[in-house]
Amino acid sequence: MDKLKQYVVFTVLGSLAVLAGGWFLLVSPKRSEAADLRTQSAGQVTANAQLETQLTVLKAQAKDLPKQQAKLAAVAAKIPDNPALPALIRSLTTAAKAAGVELVSVTPSQPTALAAAPAAAVAPVAPTAPKTGAVAAAPVAAASAGQLQQIQLTLNVAGGYFQVEQFVAALENLPRSMRLSNLVLNPGSNPVKPGAGSTEDGKTLTTTITGAVFMAANRPAATAVTVPVQPAAGPVTTAKK
Repeated sequence: MDKLKQYVVFTVLGSLAVLAGGWFLLVSPKRSEAADLRTQSAGQVTANAQLETQLTVLKAQAKDLPKQQAKLAAVAAKIPDNPALPALIRSLTTAAKAAGVELVSVTPSQPTALAAAPAAAVAPVAPTAPKTGAVAAAPVAAASAGQLQQIQLTLNVAGGYFQVEQFVAALENLPRSMRLSNLVLNPGSNPVKPGAGSTEDGKTLTTTITGAVFMAANRPAATAVTVPVQPAAGPVTTAKK
């Protein structure tokens, strides 16, 4: 009987030891792993909710994106990132023809920072050797990205008073943003078409117009903006207790 009791006791103790070892080696790690998975699942749900909120905001903003891009394009056309003198000359020539005046010359200065001191006065073009659309070189000074600069302009035109007035009004509607600072009218003949008028009759005026156009030096190129696609939620593994 004593041996039988000992055998039973050892069997019970062994079974308890196996159960305890199984608990610590198998069940307890799985419970910890299940708790970690539940925590990860809750974190993923929160992250997905935040992404959905951000996506909703972006979609709402995307509705106005074409309008904002159109506004930026309009500003970029009026204030380009380079002198763009050929396009400016074409616009001035078109405005002069529409107003009925002769665009004798266009003299630009070197681009300077808008806050800097005004550029030196530009020497007037000799009336004895006019050249329509004459343009002096205008190198771009070193500038920081997107810095607003101005190019001083001296325009010489010839025509009647009302034609000159119409030309000045047309300058306000140029595709390029332009600011006028001075206007000088003098009686005189058209240097390009001498027979068009004379100094005595006062019908033809030689006009000097000074002003400035603007540019945003080294402006970064526009970046296309797209609305992100809602990301698919990753698989979430759960474990029972």
